[in-house]
Amino acid sequence: MVNEISLEEYKKAYREIVMEEEEGFITHLVIYVFVNILLIVINVIYSPNVVWFFYPLIGWEIGIFLNYLFGIRWKKKELLKKGG
Repeated sequence: MVNEISLEEYKKAYREIVMEEEEGFITHLVIYVFVNILLIVINVIYSPNVVWFFYPLIGWEIGIFLNYLFGIRWKKKELLKKGG
């Protein structure tokens, strides 16, 4: 027997999955901003002659981009493909 769901149930499940992914991304982004502000301040106060804060900033930025790409865009694309 095939389990079928109504269109409304599918839309509700889709919204829940997408919202969960977006919340995770926003949390990641907020932490990224605050930690990198802290790193910039530490760099300026303790070693102003050597600018090093952009190394973790760039590395983490790649992670943010991949989180967005695979966690949000890819998930939406896959859900739309499966849904119709």
